[in-house]
Amino acid sequence: MTGRYGIAFFCLWVLSLTMVMGQVQAKTEELKGFKDWIIYKQETAKGRICFMSSVPKDLRGDYDRANRGETRVFVSHGPGKAERDVVSVLAGYRYKKQSEVGFSIDKKSATLFTLDNRAWSHGPEDDMRLVAAMKRGSKLIVTGVSSRNNKTIDEYSLSGFTAAKNFLDKACP
Repeated sequence: MTGRYGIAFFCLWVLSLTMVMGQVQAKTEELKGFKDWIIYKQETAKGRICFMSSVPKDLRGDYDRANRGETRVFVSHGPGKAERDVVSVLAGYRYKKQSEVGFSIDKKSATLFTLDNRAWSHGPEDDMRLVAAMKRGSKLIVTGVSSRNNKTIDEYSLSGFTAAKNFLDKACP
């Protein structure tokens, strides 16, 4: 799929996953924690959704912390077998339109695209590379720009990531 149709299909896929993740936040069951990462699941009519998530250890930037919502990094599976290792970020604010998010693992950088208050990898191949780097890494830095033009720098620990990922793969095969 290339051109307009490929972009349209991808945007619809992202929107549907965004809606699924919104539903997951409403009815989740915490399965297990591994240091700085926690695994969750939800049974839906479309199948099981599982994800692992972490919150930042440090939030930097010139903005009012009271104006910022929940901030997390996710790796998710489901509800179908095709949706595996989907990497996303919940910013806690609306990203600047058509901006990119820096996703740096131990100084190796990638970019994610933004949609409203989330950032996503550019597809399954990028997801695989990011997850592999997160397994080997110790620190993740997520850098974004809000719709108000405020730069944020969020630092996540990758401690427990590999054990959490192994558990996620077994909980949602």
